[in-house]
Amino acid sequence: MNKRVLPVLIAIILVCSVMPIEALASQTSGSMTVSYTYTFTPDYTINIPASISINDSEVITFTAEKMDIGSDKEVHIKIDGEATYENGGNFYLYKDKGTENESKIPCSILRSNPSGSIGWTKINGLSNEDVAWFRDGDTNVRGYGALKFIPNVPSGSPYGTYTGTVYFKIELIDKS
Repeated sequence: MNKRVLPVLIAIILVCSVMPIEALASQTSGSMTVSYTYTFTPDYTINIPASISINDSEVITFTAEKMDIGSDKEVHIKIDGEATYENGGNFYLYKDKGTENESKIPCSILRSNPSGSIGWTKINGLSNEDVAWFRDGDTNVRGYGALKFIPNVPSGSPYGTYTGTVYFKIELIDKS
């Protein structure tokens, strides 16, 4: 009989060792916190010409292809005064910039709406004035939207091609 007890005892031990521990534990309650973060990422496309020749057209216009920015928000475009203007708010076009033959001519930048119907006003290079803005869902410019460049060529300026760079700041503004 001793020979039969030992195999039965081993079988019971093996069965107990493979049983899950939870099966022997008492049942209790539990909880779980579920969270979800909904974020909104503005999505918009502003078109600014990479380059222009003011011999062909003095006017550039700003356009938008997409304006999913959230309600009560606007996208504002401003000229970056620190990067664009020099000598107290002047914008210059340069010929042979950085060489001993460098020449420069002042150039006025004016703003208006694309048709020019509100008139053209000179942009003060010392301030951060809007040159265009758009509202959520509307790809039509809501304010200004066009720039005009007028070179002021002093007599005796060397002939040639003069270039300059205008830098812009594009900001998402909360209007609520």
